[in-house]
Amino acid sequence: MEDEGKQLQSRTRRGILAGFLCYILWGAFPLYWKLLDNVNSLEVICQRIIWCAVFSAVVCILGKWNFIALLKDRRALRFLVPAAVLITLNWSLYIFAVHIDRIVETSLGYYINPLVSILLGLVVFKERLTPLQWVAVALCCAGIVFFASSYGRFPWISLVLAISFGVYGAIKKKGGYPAVEAIAVESCIMAPLAVIVALGLALANGGQAFLGDPFTIEGWTTTALLVGGGAVTAIPLILFAAAANTIPLTLLGFIQYISPTIALIIGVFVNGESFTLAHGVCFGCIWCGLALVAIDAIRKGRKR
Repeated sequence: MEDEGKQLQSRTRRGILAGFLCYILWGAFPLYWKLLDNVNSLEVICQRIIWCAVFSAVVCILGKWNFIALLKDRRALRFLVPAAVLITLNWSLYIFAVHIDRIVETSLGYYINPLVSILLGLVVFKERLTPLQWVAVALCCAGIVFFASSYGRFPWISLVLAISFGVYGAIKKKGGYPAVEAIAVESCIMAPLAVIVALGLALANGGQAFLGDPFTIEGWTTTALLVGGGAVTAIPLILFAAAANTIPLTLLGFIQYISPTIALIIGVFVNGESFTLAHGVCFGCIWCGLALVAIDAIRKGRKR
């Protein structure tokens, strides 16, 4: 029994570490994509999809995970094709937002995302909201409405990011497929389109950033960053799967808020984006809502 307890503690520590690493990487993403500011954002998106497919396929082959079986499974494709479209939309908008210096709005989107998941749980999975969760949803809605009315422009980037990733998560939950194999299939589904678009961009522009300037250090650096985008995309997803398999989802949910907090700090203090009263009220409402959700989760955990 003592040995089993030590093994469980060791697995839990590894799971917590994987969760922290996962969300730290996701939060620091803007720093990576800003290095590719000189590249057309559409090309960055295409290269990200292509190299994520290559990287995740190699990981599956090395790990002897059979993602090809999922590609041939009709039921799996009913879930993974729409999931692939949604995650591509999410990735694309995220990179576009970073390129146009709207990192703070991406942070807001990922703060809202957990509450979108709660609403989807209510509608899709027939879960019930507690009174505290209802108050949390109301607070976040109030914050978004205030932000939209005071900020001067509707935060569509935040909402599309939150909704697309929330629906993506619901589809993945409904399908129930392993994370590594699923991300490989999703990337492979979108990779042919990404290749076609990348070739089209190259023809239209007379070339592209990928292998576009092989005789300079800058050219090779850009190519390396584009290729590395595949690993940067896939590794956090693998870490997320490792964490989700070893620690309670409630604990993982608390760790999740590391990511948008890092993105917010980068947007304001590194990228020099403004943080207005509208931001402050909106983020304040969201943090209050998240605190209520956390309190509610702790209460449920104690009851169990």
